[in-house]
Amino acid sequence: MTTVAEMEVGDQLCNLFGFNVNPNVTDQPTGWGHITCDGSVANLESVWVARNLKFYPLSIFSAMKESGPLAFAAGTFKMKVCVGEEKLFTEFSTWELLNIKAKDILDIPQRLYDQYHISQKFLEAVVQEYGIQSTSKEALEKEFNLGPMRYYLANSRHYSWPKAGAVTGIGSDNMVGIQLDHGARIDLEDLRVHLQESLDKKQAVYAVVAIVGSTEEGSVDPLADIIKLRDEFQAKGLSFLVHADAAWGGDFRPGDLIPLPSEQESGDGFVPDASLRAKTTEDLFMIRQADSVTIDPHKAAYVPYPAGALCYRDGRMRFLVTWTSPYLARGATTATSIGIFGIEGR
Repeated sequence: MTTVAEMEVGDQLCNLFGFNVNPNVTDQPTGWGHITCDGSVANLESVWVARNLKFYPLSIFSAMKESGPLAFAAGTFKMKVCVGEEKLFTEFSTWELLNIKAKDILDIPQRLYDQYHISQKFLEAVVQEYGIQSTSKEALEKEFNLGPMRYYLANSRHYSWPKAGAVTGIGSDNMVGIQLDHGARIDLEDLRVHLQESLDKKQAVYAVVAIVGSTEEGSVDPLADIIKLRDEFQAKGLSFLVHADAAWGGDFRPGDLIPLPSEQESGDGFVPDASLRAKTTEDLFMIRQADSVTIDPHKAAYVPYPAGALCYRDGRMRFLVTWTSPYLARGATTATSIGIFGIEGR
């Protein structure tokens, strides 16, 4: 019964952030969330997922090499690179493999199934043999001659972020801090400089983290602008996830039916009277466009015991920390299997 309750809470939190939870809605991904012991574990899981997502195309590419189990698809399987050009997957450069958009990566297993009718067990065996969960990050880095990849987040970040970098093998040095502006928010120009440097040097980026309520100042990073930066750099060939660390501020997100300050006519009141500043409200609303979100119900939601949660805009991301594939259990995951999708067992 507690697992059923946890799944219901996960849906409620996804609704809070504006994520779709109705699998019958086909023009949006289906969100998914689960409870963790606290926000630090939720942040760690988000890094684990972002790391595995970045390496997933490399594993599939390896399996399509001559004599590999997916070699039969090498001459016909096509995908779009980050900038939109479609070509054979086996003709992708390493840089292009590292910058496939998240949705396109998550679509790979379903596309392989639809195009080649491979069995569920077969694809599981491929993931078991070639996936980062089995082979290790170091093995794939050696095979593809990769240098370190980066996370970008404000210098006001919680201490759980460098810890997550250490635990996942990314390294705390690669959890790169970005300067703050005078409002103790991430400095967008400094972030832009770092992203451009990554693009110029072809140094892949796992994710950019927007802090939604910093621990010391309560500041909210300009998430709407970070989403625009992601779109801008994807058009240049650099793709990365956006995670919202909303452990403290996520519960202040306005509901979808409440008009934002920018949508109200001049002179109209806003309830409550002591509202958040308009820009903060807009940025909270844009959590709906983040790829994943951390929230701590024991903070602004006043839950009287320690609790965290991690929600994904596209629930298929949870399969990246298992030894299965994103399409395999869609619509078929039982309530009793929720523990396979995180660090903590059930």
